[in-house]
Amino acid sequence: MDVLTRTGMADALREYIRRDRSFLGICLGLQLLFDSSEENGPVSGLGVIPGVVRQFDSSEGLIVPHIGWNILQINKDTQLLQGVDGHHVYFVHSYYAPPSDANRDWISSTCNYGESFTSSISMGNITEPCSDVAFGLTRPPC
Repeated sequence: MDVLTRTGMADALREYIRRDRSFLGICLGLQLLFDSSEENGPVSGLGVIPGVVRQFDSSEGLIVPHIGWNILQINKDTQLLQGVDGHHVYFVHSYYAPPSDANRDWISSTCNYGESFTSSISMGNITEPCSDVAFGLTRPPC
């Protein structure tokens, strides 16, 4: 975030997204959209989506990083996620964005690893997909 802020890219990204332009954020690209993150932090994010990116809690018996398949639960119909509800998607991550009332309108899908976590977001033209070999590597229709 320091580099994005110092170079003016943070403001440019916020403005780009504010104009409802297409944006694809995967992993860190999704996390940057939130208010802040516990990773190397706390660190401020772009503040586009309300919420804090948190680290999975290994004291609850979870293995961190989370590496494995999860069942995708669609929360909002989007063109990119049509027909994939209940499919398995693969994750390798230690941090997650918890769904909340404040960011519910953004969340298009969730998965579960000890608790529910955001697996994709969408609002207007902004989309972040999960990826797996079956559907994540296919190009979405333009």
